[in-house]
Amino acid sequence: MFRVINKAILGIVLISSLALGQLTPEQQRLKDELINQQGNDAFQKADIIEQYTSPVKFTEQDPQFYVPPEGSQPPAGISERREQSTGDGLNIFGYNMFDGSPESYSPVLEATPPPDYKLGPGDNILVNMWGRVDMQLDLTVDREGKIFIPKAGEIAAWGMTLDNFRENLNRRLGGIYSDYQLSVTLGKIRRIKVFVYGEVKRPGGYTTSSLATLFNALYLAGGPSQTGSLRKTKHLRGNKVLAEIDLYRFLIEGDNSQDSKLESGDVVFVPVVGPLVRISGQVKRPAIYEICGGEKISDLIGLAGKTTAEAFLEKVSIDRIGKGDNRIIQDVDLSEVLRDTNPSVYAAADLALRDGDRVSVPSIFDLRKNTVKLAGNVKHPGTYGLRDSMRISDLIDHGGQLRHNTHLERANLFRTYPDQRREVYPVGLSEILSGADSTDYLLMDHDSLAVYSENEIKRDMTVTIYGAVKRPGTFEYFENMRLSDLVFLAGNPLKQSYLLQAEVARINPGMPDEVIHANLEKALAEKESADDLCLLEDDKIYIRTIPRWSMENNVTIEGEVMFPGVYTLIKDEERLSDIMERCGGFTPDAFEEGLVFVRGSIIDDIEKRHVRSILASTETTILDSLNRPLPKLDQTVDLRGTNRIIIDVREAMKNRKSPDNVTLQRGDYIYVPRQPAGVQVLGAVAMNGTIVFKKGKNVDYYIKASGGFSKNAEKGQTRLAKSSGRLLSGGHAFQTAVEPGDIVLVPQKVKRDKSWFRSGTSIAAIGSSVLTAILVADRLR
Repeated sequence: MFRVINKAILGIVLISSLALGQLTPEQQRLKDELINQQGNDAFQKADIIEQYTSPVKFTEQDPQFYVPPEGSQPPAGISERREQSTGDGLNIFGYNMFDGSPESYSPVLEATPPPDYKLGPGDNILVNMWGRVDMQLDLTVDREGKIFIPKAGEIAAWGMTLDNFRENLNRRLGGIYSDYQLSVTLGKIRRIKVFVYGEVKRPGGYTTSSLATLFNALYLAGGPSQTGSLRKTKHLRGNKVLAEIDLYRFLIEGDNSQDSKLESGDVVFVPVVGPLVRISGQVKRPAIYEICGGEKISDLIGLAGKTTAEAFLEKVSIDRIGKGDNRIIQDVDLSEVLRDTNPSVYAAADLALRDGDRVSVPSIFDLRKNTVKLAGNVKHPGTYGLRDSMRISDLIDHGGQLRHNTHLERANLFRTYPDQRREVYPVGLSEILSGADSTDYLLMDHDSLAVYSENEIKRDMTVTIYGAVKRPGTFEYFENMRLSDLVFLAGNPLKQSYLLQAEVARINPGMPDEVIHANLEKALAEKESADDLCLLEDDKIYIRTIPRWSMENNVTIEGEVMFPGVYTLIKDEERLSDIMERCGGFTPDAFEEGLVFVRGSIIDDIEKRHVRSILASTETTILDSLNRPLPKLDQTVDLRGTNRIIIDVREAMKNRKSPDNVTLQRGDYIYVPRQPAGVQVLGAVAMNGTIVFKKGKNVDYYIKASGGFSKNAEKGQTRLAKSSGRLLSGGHAFQTAVEPGDIVLVPQKVKRDKSWFRSGTSIAAIGSSVLTAILVADRLR
């Protein structure tokens, strides 16, 4: 604790010394001691007094602004947070003045100093003499404010203007030299140290040009922070307030007369922001403004750039904090009429502002008077001015406004009364155009005339075509439309279209629907054919497909046949034996009994018959030991296996009329495998594998050859999968002769875990996890 206090005291001593411009040997020793105590801290990375030295690095006359040390910059997005903190989208006025870079607001060192510029320590003075004396002197004002000239000695310069110094120097040199000319100019300008404190973004000491003003210093410090005042910035020198500056005068009026020159050691102080009020609505510059005290609503409107042309000043709203824990809203009349006719009432309405007030200037009521509206099927729809004795005929320009397809039998006049009641009047445009005035109503304010086209009035009339055309769908019905017209609009028939008969379904209101048949081929080929029916509204036309039409009537055969590949079915009743004959028959290595016949359409038929939903509705739900439902058959069954048709190939090849000699369909797939190496034994046996086939041996032989049943084998459920696809189980599996390519399947026993201890352990583990989660959540709260 004491070490921290000692460091703070040392820092204050050093800063005070810097303000005087020099470190004594003892202060230098304290500085070095403080740096050594910091070790690898930030003081070792940069000089301890860097914050209080110049952020402007001067190299001759070219200044370079340094990037402030990390941490001295305001947090990123401070302006965004300031805007968001208002809650109503308003910005605090004036803060964006300081959003640019400091370089853009630094004093121009190359500029000619003003005539009232006062010399001081550090200024560079160039003296030139010519005539009987030729001398050039490059002089610098020392810390005591003097310069030294050979033979003339020391001459005071501090606090003098350049003209005053020239006169003083000329008098001194005149006593030494004669018949000479003298020129005195300012060379390099001195640097001064100023301090910017209070509510600014980068408070601290800054070294800058002696031409700098208070505005320059504020800009170097980043301007006021979100809590800084723009109305009461103070310029202090030697503990005295030289000026209190209102930046609003500069921001709003462009008046920079308050900007004061700085001298070394001056302090610019920005106090905490004063009362804030909001103004929104119909003003030119809605924002949040700082007030000094005593301002009224009219003054705030002036700060906001005055009102827009649409402002309604008879009902200005002010929302302010009440005496209790609430807000109150008051409407005041600040109109020019009231100000000119009754100044005392206006003055009473022009309330004095308080911190937190929210002023809103509404807009005028957006409703035009003496207007009528013309809309719909007219040449120039819009709003028109209402004239005296104006009628509907005047609004439609006696028919000049109407388009060619206007529905003349009726238009609608919509009338709105002052109490917002609305009424509609039918208008006969044909009568008005013929000169009759029975519906040529006298127009009133806010009347609206709607004119309709014939297409808007008549209902949509359609006909629909389905089936084998390029673009089946619903089409607009035209008068005297024929069957050939609709077929053409639908893109004409397809290649597979059945042209000998089209079907037209016709709706007869109050009677049964009528179906008419027509020869589409004749309707399209012969003009004025009786088959080219004249269609009626809502007719539905059906173009059928040629029976059993298929562009790709193919089957695929692969494996051990002489010529595998894709074959096109050439007759309706082509069978398996036919295609085997066309592909050259089996190869010598073919395993005929293992032929695989797959029909992909089977699974589509099953899905269309909703077999899965039938399984789900008829199966019993089974629960496990934790009362969780086990998956049902409809969720686990693989329907892809149903695509294979189990057939006896030898019977099919021997007897053409045998049911095994199936009739082929488009998309059928046939695969003939190679002769198998033996018999496979899979499942709950000692060793799964393939056993060499031995004629006459049964299932029991192959199970023993695989090491016998395992302990968990379900022996009674042993199955024999024949190469033809048939599946035998139980005693049938053991009694049937095993053939090459067969598979022996031994399932495992299904054992239900009835251990209550194990179930209890699982439940306890779950409960423990839940309790742990609750405990952690409680600790984190």
